[in-house]
Amino acid sequence: MKITKVDLIPVKTERRSGAVSRHVVLKVHTDEGIVGLGEFSDLGIYRYMMPDLENLKIGVNKLMVGENPLDIVKFHQKVSKVLKYYGHHSMPIYPPYTLDSQLVAAMEMAMYDISGKYLNTPVYNLLGGKVRDTFEVTYPLFSCKSPEDIPARLDTVQQLYDEGWDRMRYYVGENLELDEKFLEAFRDRFGKKITLKALDFQRKMYWKDTLYWIERFKPFEFQLVESVSFGEDYEGMAEIRRRIDLPVSEHISSYANALRMIEYEAVDIFNVSIQIGGIYTALKFFHIGEAAGLKCLLSTTQEMSIGTAATPCHMGAVVPELHYPGDVVGPVLYKQDVTKERVKYVGPRMYLPEGPGLGVELDEEKLAALESPLHEWEEITSHAGVVVQ
Repeated sequence: MKITKVDLIPVKTERRSGAVSRHVVLKVHTDEGIVGLGEFSDLGIYRYMMPDLENLKIGVNKLMVGENPLDIVKFHQKVSKVLKYYGHHSMPIYPPYTLDSQLVAAMEMAMYDISGKYLNTPVYNLLGGKVRDTFEVTYPLFSCKSPEDIPARLDTVQQLYDEGWDRMRYYVGENLELDEKFLEAFRDRFGKKITLKALDFQRKMYWKDTLYWIERFKPFEFQLVESVSFGEDYEGMAEIRRRIDLPVSEHISSYANALRMIEYEAVDIFNVSIQIGGIYTALKFFHIGEAAGLKCLLSTTQEMSIGTAATPCHMGAVVPELHYPGDVVGPVLYKQDVTKERVKYVGPRMYLPEGPGLGVELDEEKLAALESPLHEWEEITSHAGVVVQ
């Protein structure tokens, strides 16, 4: 079996908050007539340097056409020679994704989808077999920008709670005094009815400043903290970890990054997503974390249903232990999607899609309705809790 052609379709989805996210759907064709689906997800981080779609199409076709989609390890060996910034090499950015790593994830998930369809089995069976059918997840609450945002954000939380969401996480660091006012109002209104899993500091502050605000926020009873110091400030992360009685979580971006986290005893939790280079790459970080005695959770850049099926569903189904609820809620976060059926959620619980391959089916009419040029110059965009006009 060989790949014969790859189509790239840029799409636009709107979040419940009104922010816009851009994605690219990959349709990977084979000489067996099987079409695999991939998703280049949530590209708002590249707002001012979006890839040129025609050049991207040329590059993807050069990398994929002629390859056997069953040969996934061989494909990684090939692409790692030309797409450097994933796996062994990455960049100390937040979030820890690059165009290279996200593109590899998109191509690889299409290959897994083809392989599963060809063998008439779900992707999780290609990865060792599932150990779970459902996953605990957490809904993200993005930073307030003005005092007027607080009542509207609380109304959103009420709507989510009424839908069954009783576990959330909050991004802080844009305006810390405003964050404090929101968290006070949040606790006053909902008390302990809603679990606040995490405060995510987004690597925005010097570690001593973060430490001050962690202590100040403690009355709001969150379970862990994330991204507590600048990019590669492992010493600062380690200082915070030693001085607080809460777990510290961090996104893992490369082998070197993971090993330095372990060396400095900087974190308690590896926050792992396939956006760092696909399922094949991401599973290695779960193994590294397990070997180091650390805990793990499923991270995200907020994928649509194609990427969600690959990320937490099939990959997460085979990870021996997931110690904390994951963050993957794209199919609920977005008002639109491109599949006939979205990945299923019931409150803060996600369900593994069954069926050959990824277990999701493309809806051509929805895809056509959402097709849109790959740019975000004039629209509100959101990434990692930062909304930009």
